[in-house]
Amino acid sequence: MTSLTAFFKNRTVQQLLVFTLCQNLLWWLVGSTSATGQPLTWRVKLSLGGYGIFLAAGYFLILRRHFQSHIGPILVVAAATLGLLAAPTDHLVQLFAVLLCIFLVLACIPQLQLQSIYGLVVFSFLAGCGVPVILFFLRNHYLATQFLLTLLPIMATYLAFFAQFYLPRPTDWRYTLIFPAILVIAILTISFSWKTIVAILLVVLHWALQRRLNVNYRLVVAGVTQLVVGYLLLR
Repeated sequence: MTSLTAFFKNRTVQQLLVFTLCQNLLWWLVGSTSATGQPLTWRVKLSLGGYGIFLAAGYFLILRRHFQSHIGPILVVAAATLGLLAAPTDHLVQLFAVLLCIFLVLACIPQLQLQSIYGLVVFSFLAGCGVPVILFFLRNHYLATQFLLTLLPIMATYLAFFAQFYLPRPTDWRYTLIFPAILVIAILTISFSWKTIVAILLVVLHWALQRRLNVNYRLVVAGVTQLVVGYLLLR
């Protein structure tokens, strides 16, 4: 009991739990923006829930350990297994579920040079689309253009909030404005309201403060801020 208490008192574990929760809340929030179609069975919900938990926890460790984690890739492989079980007869959904898992494992191989702007773009696309697209497709058996458009700012949040983990800090600070600017443009393409204004202010605040944050807290702060921004954009 003492060892279990000590485990949950570990700050890395606490941050992993918060980050994992934030990522899964964001994915299911995006996936629930269109509540049409048939409801998911409990088996599918449990498989997708486990998939999201292992996936988010896996890339938390991978990013926090600068792509040198040994446990992270194992969790990602476990996520891939659950992703396959979520849709045993739909091979396209299975393929989409394992794409991010494959990418994250490959990103840990330095020779492939995926710790770069190319890797960031691929990660942002796959992480922003993954679970939401799977949820929508399993409910409706098709993908609507309007739904895909709502994913653009979500993908842009990964660019803005996770660039610091894929790219070295540039010598000129003005280069760090590129991805937050892309996110702001993506936000403004959806609508303009008090919620979008608050979301943009949060993006600017995160950009201004991230360089002053302790490196050990940057990932969890990025995850929490991303969830709040996503909520403001989708509700």
